[in-house]
Amino acid sequence: MFADALMYFRAGLAIDPNDVTITQELKMLQKVILKEQKEVSDSSSCAYSPLSLCNQAIYPGDDKLLVMEKEILEVKYHIMDDPFYTNEKDGQKKDQDLEVTLVQAAYECLSCDQQSEALTIISKAVDIDPSNIFYRTFRAQVYFNLRDWAKVIQDYWVIPKSQRKPDVWKQGGKALVELWLPVLAEFWFRKATQLSGGKDKEAAQLFQKVRVKRLYDPLTEDQPVYVEFTEFGRAVFAKRDINKGETVMTDLPMVIGQSLTSRHVPACYNCAVSLITPQIYFGKRLSGFDKDQRSLIEECWPNVDIIYCPHCNIETYCSKPCRLEAWDNYHSVICPHENPKGQLLYDLIKNDGYGYTKDGQWKELWGGHYSPMILVKIWAIIASSVKAQMVQGGSKVPTIEHWARAKAPFRRFIAYGTVPATTRMPHMLPLFQDLFANCGGGISYDITPEEFNGRFYQAACNLQCFSPSITPYHRFLDNIKEDMRSLGLIKHLTDRPPEAQFAAMCPLHACSNHSCYNNSEVCDAEIYGRPGVQMIACRDIKKNEEIFITYIDTMVPKLLRKAWLYKSFNFWCSCLRCQFEGDQPTECSHCLNKASEGKHFAACGKCKRAWYCGGKCQKEAWKKGHKVICNAPHSQLYEADGLEFAYNSGKRPVPPPGSA
Repeated sequence: MFADALMYFRAGLAIDPNDVTITQELKMLQKVILKEQKEVSDSSSCAYSPLSLCNQAIYPGDDKLLVMEKEILEVKYHIMDDPFYTNEKDGQKKDQDLEVTLVQAAYECLSCDQQSEALTIISKAVDIDPSNIFYRTFRAQVYFNLRDWAKVIQDYWVIPKSQRKPDVWKQGGKALVELWLPVLAEFWFRKATQLSGGKDKEAAQLFQKVRVKRLYDPLTEDQPVYVEFTEFGRAVFAKRDINKGETVMTDLPMVIGQSLTSRHVPACYNCAVSLITPQIYFGKRLSGFDKDQRSLIEECWPNVDIIYCPHCNIETYCSKPCRLEAWDNYHSVICPHENPKGQLLYDLIKNDGYGYTKDGQWKELWGGHYSPMILVKIWAIIASSVKAQMVQGGSKVPTIEHWARAKAPFRRFIAYGTVPATTRMPHMLPLFQDLFANCGGGISYDITPEEFNGRFYQAACNLQCFSPSITPYHRFLDNIKEDMRSLGLIKHLTDRPPEAQFAAMCPLHACSNHSCYNNSEVCDAEIYGRPGVQMIACRDIKKNEEIFITYIDTMVPKLLRKAWLYKSFNFWCSCLRCQFEGDQPTECSHCLNKASEGKHFAACGKCKRAWYCGGKCQKEAWKKGHKVICNAPHSQLYEADGLEFAYNSGKRPVPPPGSA
């Protein structure tokens, strides 16, 4: 597994950046990736369909919203005030010849774009026969052209559901979107998709557009971005012009889990706040400080109260409210005091993913590149929500609706993977099944292989690494900046504090797409007093321009970059950099002509990342887009055994990227 191999290489280089063995193995990994992707062409399309990853299942509570929106149609838009419903169906004596004449005249007006005239004429036909489906459909189309959305629905409402064709459902859905009755619109688009046998991709796309808008508009109400569903799936766009250096958006995690490699650094299990103390930061040096220095530290280092779970004494929190919040949200389900099987989970984390199999073998049970606590928290949050609903409703047995409501928040995150997690980690499924067999309150959560695989890739596709951006160390520095006693401590404050690294699932961040020529960067942030993530514009962004981040280290060469993206995320990147950077010196980056054997084409004099067979190709490429990416900051490249390898400021190798 390339992502897992990368994780170990990164950990090794963090310990010893000059380790020759690791560097050589890393180069070999690069070659393997490139070899596997050599037959994948630039025309390769996405290996999955975004529409296939986003189902049209009804959200919990939509039945009540549907009733409410129908009432709005009746009261506000007077949908039921139609001759068809008011015993005026036979207002005129039927005259078939007249009806034919009216329809022909209406068609002629419509073909000449005389919408009002067409409406007047076809309305006479409707008055003669209010139940005629053809007349109603014709008039609805005219109303649609005139953007009279309520009248469109009024005519379509008359047509019995069993006789509405897919196009009727789709166009009615469009009108309902304009009236912003989203649940009704989803219902109509769903029917259009179903009746077309799933062949009407436009209807399916429109369904997802409505769903994304109603799910994400509340999250972006106070932010300069909005979320849209595009042909590539969910995407984030700018509501207005955003200047370089400005915050594009902030996002608080729904689920967090501390990385196994940083588990020794104290932090709040619930909110990720750093719990670094003077004893942890200064270590043995603390005992050698003089009285004034110790007094300064005691006065100015923020008070860090490490609060343990009073039941299991394992999880740590930054405050009593966080402890109580964790207990209600997830911990009561997995606390070893309440659920003895929870001890196996915490032992697994303590041992960096290693544990005993059921037959007594000591081996690596968890092989994921993030902590198993992420999956456990997702399931525990769902189970806790079900229990809370049962208490609120006075139920002794959980219902399907209880489970649906509890799982709904996690439907924002897509999941895609090729190798089942149960195949990669066969010993983890029994552990998870045992852990959630008894969630308390008389409920159990059946962790099926499908559930395990789905949640594993849901996390893998959406996680973002982050750390607390402001720690007690930073607050201490701020507190002592005007205190003369700090002069003697300066030499002891140069080391960075150990970082508590977390992975998080953030709903807005998860909608952001990749570009090797990204316009935003993900950074740590403090949001409402809690660690979170933010995106900062790394260049000016225009209104309605898509917000792009990077899923990988984009300092590596194009071929390796694209290979990693294809292998990890199943798409062949076609961003500006991938379009106008070259693959190799032996191929013209513009016309793709091959150089003579043993020869190289001349490189771009500025970026050295594109090669051309002549001045004509270079000028054409420059005009088409190379000039945009040519001056973008890149790393310096060196040759390493015939393979280009990126270095960061000439200091140490930057490993190739893995999963985001």
